[in-house]
Amino acid sequence: MRDRDPVDIGTVISRAPDSVTVKNDLFTRIFRINAQTEIRRVDSSQLQVGDRVAVHCHFDDKGTSIADMIEANVGKWEGIITKVLKDAVHIRFNAPVKGGGEVTFDRTTEFDWCGFDDLKRGCTIDDLKVGRHLEIVGFVLGKSELRATSVLNIHY
Repeated sequence: MRDRDPVDIGTVISRAPDSVTVKNDLFTRIFRINAQTEIRRVDSSQLQVGDRVAVHCHFDDKGTSIADMIEANVGKWEGIITKVLKDAVHIRFNAPVKGGGEVTFDRTTEFDWCGFDDLKRGCTIDDLKVGRHLEIVGFVLGKSELRATSVLNIHY
C-alpha cells in the first residue's frame, strides 16, 4: 500500500503534458500526471491555468508527487448546517463570508474525519445534522451550490 497525501487544494499556475503545478498559501508543488490520473471537471474542457483544483496524490519511491485524481472547478466551503435533506444540506457560511449555500452528496462523496467523542471514527452521511459544523470540498456548480466530493470534517 502506498502513502497518500491529504487532498491538496490550490490554483493551477502552469500546465505541461505530463504535469501540473499547483500553488496555495502553503506551497507550490508539481504533480506528475500519467495515464492512470483521473481528471474530473464540471465541464469537458482541459485543465487550464487559473483552475481551482483538488489533487489526490501519492509519492513514488523517489519522493515525486504523482496525481491520482485531479478535480477542477472546486471550492472548499465551511459552515453550520441549517437544513438537512435526503441527499443535500444547506449551510450558513463561516464569517467573514456572508450567506450560505446548498451542498449535494452522491455515492462517490468521500467522508473523512469526525470531531466527536470517538476521534478515530470516520464520518458518514448520517452525521449531517442541523447545528453541526461542516467542512467540504467539491465541484462549484453555481454561486450557491456545491457537489461534495470530500467531506473533510464534521464536528459540533
